[in-house]
Amino acid sequence: MKNIYKVLSIALVLVFTACTSDFEELNTDPNNPTVVPAENLYTQAQFSLSNRVWGRAMNFEFGMLMVQHFAQNEYAEDSRYNQTPSNFSASWDSFYAAGLNDLVEAKNLVEANEGLEDAVRDNMLAQIAIMRVWAYQNITDVWGDVPYSQAFQPEEFPNPAYDSQSDIYTGLVSELNDAIALINTSASGFESGDIVFGGDMAAWGKFANSLKVRLGMRMVDSNSSAASTVVSEAFASSLGVISSNDENATFVFGSDQNIANPFYVDAITRDDFAISLILENSMESNSDPRLAKYAEPNSNDVILGLGYGLTDAQAFAGKATSSRPAESIKEATAPALLMTYAEVEFFRAEAIERGIISGNAETAFNNAVAASHEQWGVSSADASAYLAANPYNSADWEASIGYEKWVALYTQGLEAWAEHRRLDEPSLPVPAAAEISMIPVRAFYPASEAEANGGSLSAVGFNDMETKMWWDVN
Repeated sequence: MKNIYKVLSIALVLVFTACTSDFEELNTDPNNPTVVPAENLYTQAQFSLSNRVWGRAMNFEFGMLMVQHFAQNEYAEDSRYNQTPSNFSASWDSFYAAGLNDLVEAKNLVEANEGLEDAVRDNMLAQIAIMRVWAYQNITDVWGDVPYSQAFQPEEFPNPAYDSQSDIYTGLVSELNDAIALINTSASGFESGDIVFGGDMAAWGKFANSLKVRLGMRMVDSNSSAASTVVSEAFASSLGVISSNDENATFVFGSDQNIANPFYVDAITRDDFAISLILENSMESNSDPRLAKYAEPNSNDVILGLGYGLTDAQAFAGKATSSRPAESIKEATAPALLMTYAEVEFFRAEAIERGIISGNAETAFNNAVAASHEQWGVSSADASAYLAANPYNSADWEASIGYEKWVALYTQGLEAWAEHRRLDEPSLPVPAAAEISMIPVRAFYPASEAEANGGSLSAVGFNDMETKMWWDVN
C-alpha cells in the first residue's frame, strides 16, 4: 500500500509546526520514508485520518445523513440510500494508503532510531498506536471485516485477508492495552508534531482509556464478558479517562485552505446541506438551547429543518427556506472531535445501568448532557433548565441515553451512526423514496478494493448495506 501523500506530509508539518529548517534535505526524495522524520509522518497521519473521518464523503455526506442530522437540499440521492461501491473508494484508499500507512512508517522510524531515550521512544510508539486504534475503530465500524492482521506487509501478504470484526476488536483492545502500558507521563513523546495533544502524555493516557471504553461498550451485546472486563479496566485505570471538555481529543485544523476544516472547504463551493426536519423538530419540542448552536436561522429568521430523503425536486423546492448548519462548524480552524467528555459520561451511565461498574447512572447522564451543552457554548443555567425539563428515565435508559447521545453527537457523523445502530434510539423513519427498506447499517466495500484485492474481498461473501455488524445484534 504505497503512501500517496508523502509530499503533502512535509508541507503539512511545515505549516503546522515550522519545526525544521532542513527543507532541502527533506525534499530530496519524497518517496523515501527514511528522509522524512517520524514526527512529520505522524502529523500527516493525524491530519489525513481526522480529515477523512470529518470530511464530506464519510461525515456529512454519509454518517450525518445516515442518522438524519443533515438533509440534502439538492442531489438528494445519498439520503435516499442510492449508494454504490464506487462512492467509498476514495475514503478506503485514503485510510489505508495515507493515514494508516504513515503511522506504519512513523513506527518503523521510531523503532530504528537508536538516539531516542527508551521512555521517549515508548511514548512515541504509544501515540502512534492510539491513533491507529482510533482509525481502525472507525474503519471497521463502517465496513465490518477489513484487512487488519495482514495489512501493511506487502512482501508477505500482497493481497491481505479480511479479518473478522470480532477478531479486529480483540486486536484493537490488545493494542490499546500495550500502548497504555508504554505511557510514561514524566517523559516526552511527539510534541510539536502532535496536533491532538501537543505531546501531553497524560492526555494521551486518558484518551486511550476512553477509546477503550468505546470499544468495550460497542461490543457489549455481542461479547458481554469481554466487554465488561475492557470497560471496567478502563474506568479503573490510574491514568483515568477524559473527565472534562478541556480534555477532549480534538484535531484543530489550520487556517490555510489546504489543511482547513472540511466543513469550511466544502462551503467555499457547495451549499447542499440543511439541518434535517426530524432533528430540528426533536430539539424544538424539547426547547433544546443547542438548536441555535447547531443551525442558522433562515431568511424569515427562524430555524427550519428540511425533510429527509426527499426526491431531488422536493429537496430543491425546500432549499430557499431551510436552515443551514451553523457557521461556527464551518470555520477554517474548527476542530475535528475524535472523542469527547460527553461521550465518556454517556458510556459511564450505560455501564452503570448494565452493572459493569458502580455509580449513579443519572449523575453520569446529567454530566454528559451538561458537557454537550458546554461544548456548544450553552450556559450552565440553560443546561440545568434543559435537564430539569427533560430528566433521565432509568426505567427506559436506552431511550434516554440513545436520544441524548444522538443529539450530542451532531457533527460526529460516523460515531453517531455507530451508536444509533447499536442502541436503536431514537426511532428514525425510512424515507418513502428510499432505495432500500431500512437505514443502512454498513457501507459498501469499495470498487477500488474489488479491483486490487478481489480474491480476499470475495471471501467475505457479501457486499451490501443491509448486513449488520458483528456487534449490532439487536
